[in-house]
Amino acid sequence: MLRYLASVIVFLFLVGPLYAQNPTFNYHSVVDWSAGEVVINFETVFPPGSGSLRIRDSSEILFRNNFFRILIDSISNDKYGRIHFNSSSTMEERIQANPTILSHIDDIYNNIERMFNVHTRDMAGMNMQYKLNIFRNIGSYFITHRQPIRSERTILWTPSARYTGIVIYADDIYPVHGENRVSALQVALFPEIYDERMRRVLAKNMVRPAYLETWGTAGYFSDPNDPRIAQRVGDRPLYTRAVRLFGRYNTDIIIPTVDAEKIFYRGQNANLIAEGRFVIIRTLPSDTP
Repeated sequence: MLRYLASVIVFLFLVGPLYAQNPTFNYHSVVDWSAGEVVINFETVFPPGSGSLRIRDSSEILFRNNFFRILIDSISNDKYGRIHFNSSSTMEERIQANPTILSHIDDIYNNIERMFNVHTRDMAGMNMQYKLNIFRNIGSYFITHRQPIRSERTILWTPSARYTGIVIYADDIYPVHGENRVSALQVALFPEIYDERMRRVLAKNMVRPAYLETWGTAGYFSDPNDPRIAQRVGDRPLYTRAVRLFGRYNTDIIIPTVDAEKIFYRGQNANLIAEGRFVIIRTLPSDTP
């Protein structure tokens, strides 16, 4: 009880006078899909004469007290638009349908990475940046399976090899399967891959939970020479391309059946699916001039 009272006194001492003078704050977020991170930029503005020490401490308290709102906003929409969960729902829709993540706000806050906090040029506030791993800290709460389902197997001989991963080029405009329209590929937390016969090549429940928490079902990169690609797909990947898109939000990719057969034919390639060793090459919003 004494410790609680002491914390209340400290809070009132630091923040009470400042709140009476109406400090303000704003924030914006962006998802760095190549790194798998949500980056939150938070800025505070305090009245003149607030004092640099109080501004620093009170800015952190402002962020903590508003973290629920900031988090939901940040994983629902970043500065480039809505964030998609998969081809049928946005993050906002998924949270509304299954608000489990809301009961883990404290755990998420405790795992946030503080990048920097510096005073603004006029010393009237703070510029602060935080990062969250979108798969480990967010996506993990939407994983419901313990063991992945097995992928397709083909018994027909197919020229194949022991691949170390799959790289899919999808940086164009494509027809959308079953609809009379075209679209660019949209980015999602858990995209799926199909072949032209609509056999599922990759989906969330086909990947082991430990790998989903590490990097999701597939990674996105703008630069095909990014060295992080090799960390995921190795030095002998299968290269293929998107031929169509699928889903309400145009996040799923359809690849040529002949390339899907190469993945399905050899048993050792099943591990590539179970470990999510897929990379998608497309220009990301954050890399657009």
